[in-house]
Amino acid sequence: MISQPFEELVQSLAAKTPTPGGGAAAAMAGCMGTSLFLMTVRFSQGKKANVDREDDLAQAEGALQKHLEELLPMGERDCRAFDLVSAAFRMPKDSDEDKAARSAAIQESMVGAMLVPEQTQNMIRDVFVTMDKVSGCIGKSIASDLASGAALLLAGAEGAFLNVRINAAELKDRQLAEATMARATAVRDEIRSQQGAVAAAVDRMLG
Repeated sequence: MISQPFEELVQSLAAKTPTPGGGAAAAMAGCMGTSLFLMTVRFSQGKKANVDREDDLAQAEGALQKHLEELLPMGERDCRAFDLVSAAFRMPKDSDEDKAARSAAIQESMVGAMLVPEQTQNMIRDVFVTMDKVSGCIGKSIASDLASGAALLLAGAEGAFLNVRINAAELKDRQLAEATMARATAVRDEIRSQQGAVAAAVDRMLG
């Protein structure tokens, strides 16, 4: 997926197929947001105003690059996870044994389809945590890129959360579903706060 030409990727999202869907799009948004954060950090290095923050900026650059590398395959992972769900629903249900095997496969695959977007959401949270350490180094000339990156990351996180939610709703193991939703909701709220802080800081910079 990540090696597809952009037009082909967009058309695959628009196609009448289960995957790629919202979870994959969320991961891609996370990648774009992380890339914009990386760009703003790189432009901020070597500036007189940041002479005392060069080590911090270098550490942030390395961490953001690692976050990006971890996020890049998440779209494909999301597709593979949901492809297992689709395959489970196509299993035969002619006999009681077939039905039991099909139901077990559906439940097992739903767990994966729930946990992969949760991982995406957690990765996006980690990107914000890394950027928070150096966001004060970002100058006015690239403030819009900083805010755009934060907005894309928020969109990715919200999309990932919705995919956690819809798959958790299908689980018979309500204890697992509720525990996962509690974690995901806490992370979602944290990300919303982080993005709001970036947006407010940029508003102040731009007047």
